[in-house]
Amino acid sequence: MEDKAYFKYWGKARKEGDEGVPYHLLPYHCLDVAAVADVWWEASPALRHSLVDISGLDESKLKPWVLFFIALHDYGKLDMRFQLKAPKFVEVLYVDFDPELVDIRGAEKQKYYHGPFGFSLFYFDFQSVYDWNSEDKRWLLWGQWLAAVTGHHGVIPSNPASEMRMNESLADSSIIKHDQDARISWVKDLELLFLKPAGLSLQAIPPPLNPLIAGFCSVADWVGSNSDEGAFEFQASVMALDDYYQQQLSIAREQLADSGLLAVTQGYQGVASLLPKGCEAKPRQLQLLVDQLPVEQGLTLIEAPTGSGKTETALAYAWKLLDAGLADSIIFALPTQATANAMLKRLEEIAPILFQQHPNLMLAHGKSAFNDDYWQIKSRAQVTTQQGSEEAGVQCAQWLSSSRKRVFLGQIGVCTIDQVLISVLPVRHKFVRGFGIGKSVLIVDEVHAYDSYMYGLLGEVLRQQRQMGGSALLLSATLPFHQRAALAATWDGGLPEVKDDAYPLVSHMNHDGKVTPFALEDKDLPQPRTVCVTVMAKPALLPDDELIEQMLQAAEQGAQVVFICNLVDVAQATAKQLRQHKCVPVDLFHARYRFCDRQAIEKEVVEKYGKKGDRSQGRILVATQVVEQSLDLDFDWMITQLCPVDLLFQRLGRLHRHDWRSRPKGYEQPRCTVLIPDDGDYGYHGLIYGNTRVLWRTAQKLLNSDGQIVFPDAYRDLIEEVYLQAVWGNEPQSVLDSYDKFCIECEASYFTAKQLMKSDVEEFSDTDSNVSMLTRDGEMSLNILPVMETSKGRILLEGETPLADLEIWWKDEALNLNMVSVPGSWRRKGFLPQSEDGLVLLPLAAGDDSWQGEFKGTVIRYSKAYGLEKEDSIDKH
Repeated sequence: MEDKAYFKYWGKARKEGDEGVPYHLLPYHCLDVAAVADVWWEASPALRHSLVDISGLDESKLKPWVLFFIALHDYGKLDMRFQLKAPKFVEVLYVDFDPELVDIRGAEKQKYYHGPFGFSLFYFDFQSVYDWNSEDKRWLLWGQWLAAVTGHHGVIPSNPASEMRMNESLADSSIIKHDQDARISWVKDLELLFLKPAGLSLQAIPPPLNPLIAGFCSVADWVGSNSDEGAFEFQASVMALDDYYQQQLSIAREQLADSGLLAVTQGYQGVASLLPKGCEAKPRQLQLLVDQLPVEQGLTLIEAPTGSGKTETALAYAWKLLDAGLADSIIFALPTQATANAMLKRLEEIAPILFQQHPNLMLAHGKSAFNDDYWQIKSRAQVTTQQGSEEAGVQCAQWLSSSRKRVFLGQIGVCTIDQVLISVLPVRHKFVRGFGIGKSVLIVDEVHAYDSYMYGLLGEVLRQQRQMGGSALLLSATLPFHQRAALAATWDGGLPEVKDDAYPLVSHMNHDGKVTPFALEDKDLPQPRTVCVTVMAKPALLPDDELIEQMLQAAEQGAQVVFICNLVDVAQATAKQLRQHKCVPVDLFHARYRFCDRQAIEKEVVEKYGKKGDRSQGRILVATQVVEQSLDLDFDWMITQLCPVDLLFQRLGRLHRHDWRSRPKGYEQPRCTVLIPDDGDYGYHGLIYGNTRVLWRTAQKLLNSDGQIVFPDAYRDLIEEVYLQAVWGNEPQSVLDSYDKFCIECEASYFTAKQLMKSDVEEFSDTDSNVSMLTRDGEMSLNILPVMETSKGRILLEGETPLADLEIWWKDEALNLNMVSVPGSWRRKGFLPQSEDGLVLLPLAAGDDSWQGEFKGTVIRYSKAYGLEKEDSIDKH
């Protein structure tokens, strides 16, 4: 074994002066990672099922290919350009090495990145063996696998580039040949170790590639790079590959067990076990359908009224899939941070029911608790090596240091939809997100709440999920038929031409595109519910003095009142107007707070207006769309600015949410007042929602509703009519013209998303600002960081430590908690400071109860009471 050339190459090397074995031989690190993959394969039936399903091979034939290719992930390190990053170890390992035969300067070493270089080297090393070219069918399959594993540091290579081979201007031909001989020898010995025992060989063509492989390899590399005592310790002496591999399997089992990546599902016990204890835990309505749903991977659309138990239905069905070994985790994606926070609370109670021991429940934002194992993985990157940024542990730490990314490596992850959509866009390590999603049951809540651009991305997410052999559940109160059909098409499924009017309805599409509907029996249908609706035409949809007085009087009588605005500026101004009267408590909740403040306010809102809220006195909440979805809030009277009918129904779901509550006199029935424009001008509201035809049609339906809306019939009837693609016939020309423009913009947005997914642009860094930029179209939000100038430097509001001195491993979290989301138009208007290192810093001076600054004539103020305000401006949210 000692004469094998590949034993003259290090895979990991300590910095000079560090204690311990100085280097880890490259073949042994590669086998460490393969051992992690081996153990993970055996421990995860879901992973095996997905990989086998796509490949067409049985497990005994596919597993050797997986391990063979994963062991090749560092193929590019078998090159002197990489090895000379630690020249003293080259001299030790390669005793015949003559430094005079190479002329590799710092620049060549710096630009040598072993992932893409390794991909190209393999192509040219074996070109004469296989007589392939870049279009050859054999290479296309080999290349897909090699690209997946050699892309483990963030970017999947595409076409092999000849300039990535070492040329004779850099090294003598003897050095070039030594590297190539080592690489070819390594491949042949991996053939003997993994392929030959299964009756396979290098002459065979690899099976089709499941996209899961890239993320699987990357995370296995992160785990296999742990060189702590008792883990994958450095090995500098030579031993037989098979003996070493068998030895490392037991270590891999321990490391995976400690990593938090594995969990054992509890046996499925029925939807009733997920229902709140202390009440009649009996499935109802939609939940009765769970046990009828097929135990197979697929796409499932769940349409049911607000408060009907969609969440428990989705989780129970996901549990069935977990228990059957068809997934090993759950990703729950929601439209806003507030809805994600609310979902986390519900899942904290449910997680121990679904999984044995202590499952990792991850929230993709905020200072939430998460498993210590992930901090341990991340902290290992503080021990730097000769590889620098190419070290897998460093890259793992950098990726996980942003709290929004840990969500993809737990057993249950809760995130905003942006964090899922980014998995199909050109960002580094997107395939790790894709792996986390693909091995999970993906649940997307409030799926109606997204625009054309986001639907373009979501469609690709669903296609990728199907390609990976995964499952997805889409939840909504209801969807227009054309939207349901578009989502079904992503799974190669087709809904019947005549829409199914059943409601609630569950539609399941398997991987063959077969669609099966599931509807409730008449006796199980939800009881009719009537909401009293009043329509008021007001200038700019603003409450006048009379309506303000009515809101105050209602609260004085003990009513819980909410005013939902479409604009943050309107919410701030209305809250100030109401608070001037000082007769009832007035709360304010919107998205333009620092995230740490927003979390605290959100918690207070749920405590005051939620299921356990104190109803001994009336109060008023002024809020934006942040209360529209998924929050368990209960109001007696709602005043709302006009919005599309489906979103209006979501808002109405916050009225009389808990029927057992006693109500103040005059509010025994749920009441809603909708403000519409008095002049037909939708102004900024039209810009927010884009589709003024939907706003006009919604207003017309409300004006002709005889003062009431009856659910659940309204979900199908009104939404289908308002979103009907055909012209009604009585629409004003201005509405028709606006709709034509809207359709053109939607089509452009949709294809913009498609083009970006397929573009060859250089991969973006996986940062919060890039996530927002890439996943939102049109009026994208912009994250800014309010700071104070001090003699020590810039510090966070209420902070003490200068930004430059923040502990590096906590800095991302600290910045996330102090960011404020503002409209993207603020940047275009030119008054914001220029970004610094990707951050827009907003220097403010401290006052008595706020911080304030002036920027090119625009005054910006931040306070905990009102959030971020910009004077003399109304911007859309």
